[in-house]
Amino acid sequence: MSRRPALLASLVSLAAACGGAGGAPGAPGGGPDGGPGPDAHAGADAATAAPVTVVTLNLRCLIDDWDARLPLIADGLIAAAPDVIALQEVCAAPGGRDALEELVAALVARGAGDPAVTRTTTHLAWDTYDEGLAILAFHPIAAVRVEPLTGGALPRKLLAARIAGPAGALVLGATHLDHQSDAARAAQAAAVAAALDGFAGDAPTLLLGDLNEAPGGGVTSTLEAAGFTDGWRAVHPDDPGATFPSVAPDARIDYVWLRGAAATTATRILVPTGDVAASDHLGVRVTIAAP
Repeated sequence: MSRRPALLASLVSLAAACGGAGGAPGAPGGGPDGGPGPDAHAGADAATAAPVTVVTLNLRCLIDDWDARLPLIADGLIAAAPDVIALQEVCAAPGGRDALEELVAALVARGAGDPAVTRTTTHLAWDTYDEGLAILAFHPIAAVRVEPLTGGALPRKLLAARIAGPAGALVLGATHLDHQSDAARAAQAAAVAAALDGFAGDAPTLLLGDLNEAPGGGVTSTLEAAGFTDGWRAVHPDDPGATFPSVAPDARIDYVWLRGAAATTATRILVPTGDVAASDHLGVRVTIAAP
């Protein structure tokens, strides 16, 4: 993840493909998909085909033995080599521990570089923690928008970031939709799409997060009507790709949706292999190539 020259080169190639001006992230890297490894001396020509890699993960707050889960999460993210990470259930105990600060420190200690970070708090979780969303980007964040989402059992938000590069832009939104009501989720998805329309302009736009709904519901139809494509389904049309619960998953509720970009690979990450699961959700890793 700490690959600045290759990152800049792939940013240039993505921006050129998009024909935009502003900024866009991209860092080639090997990982669970077997993609190309880093080349610290790569130029723009060498990185023409380099993908942009994004990851979404629900952190499961600070509960369920965070001390045991944190190194698993950090190691899994390092292996995934993402350019941008969208996190949900990002928790901090007032005056105490902060999952985001500890995760960033763990990534930096593993050689990930120093990411740009933005976060927002949504509600009080477990009567203890300030819970919210975060975006980590391995290129500067040029602008941020936070959009409250009404309805539902708990306060929800969209956190959107414009990732800046030398010649283009990529907009990424992170969200966590209502966990109880189909109607509330559909309405929140519509609000998310509208907010991203106003923030992204013509930049390639990604929406990542825990949407608390399996494919085919109101969230799916709302986002498809807004021009988004389900990244997992685009790559794996016949694979349900369940992400929850992480042990024996039976529902896909974690997504990478894309508009103005195409998914080239999609994998689930942080699959439990021992006695401790990194989270109660699997992470989703998607690589994209701009059209």
